[in-house]
Amino acid sequence: MNFVVVLTTLERTGNVSGLDGFYFMSTPYELLYIVAATYTDEELSQIESKVKALLEKQTAVIDSITRLGKFRFAYPINKARHGHYIQVRFSVEPQAVPRIEAALRITSEVLRGLLLRLEEVGGDKFDLIQFTEVNVENREPRDDRARRRPTGEHPAKKFKPSEALKSVVIPELSAEELEKKIDAALSEEKA
Repeated sequence: MNFVVVLTTLERTGNVSGLDGFYFMSTPYELLYIVAATYTDEELSQIESKVKALLEKQTAVIDSITRLGKFRFAYPINKARHGHYIQVRFSVEPQAVPRIEAALRITSEVLRGLLLRLEEVGGDKFDLIQFTEVNVENREPRDDRARRRPTGEHPAKKFKPSEALKSVVIPELSAEELEKKIDAALSEEKA
């Protein structure tokens, strides 16, 4: 009796996928993955369809696919500095999640991917800064050394060796006096 009530409730909410008479409860997930910015829009569409097919192979029901834009990375990933961020929302049974993550890791076009339950995501609001193209040809050359150096004169230029040597007085010794001092020092060590 309880089994029928649970199935009826799940069927009403649309949270059930049927497979040969067996019912599995599906969970909503969000996948955010990054593709290098070197791909064209046509190639990006092919990669999206490849990831979509990968998800559907694991019996995922895709709700939406959204391109969030092209952004600069904080650090290079596989020698890439920019990437297209793509968000996919789908529902799938929890047992399929490790298989999806493993398949994403071996997909060469996907630089990084993050798969979370939809309840962990925190909403639809994004605070991302859009990438702006930099025109390298019209840039003026800049002096990086001047930017790194603090204002004022360099410390090495302040040091004048001639002034330092004037304060040190070295007495001149003859060869005989030098030998006497060496012998005295050696004889003190033996004693």
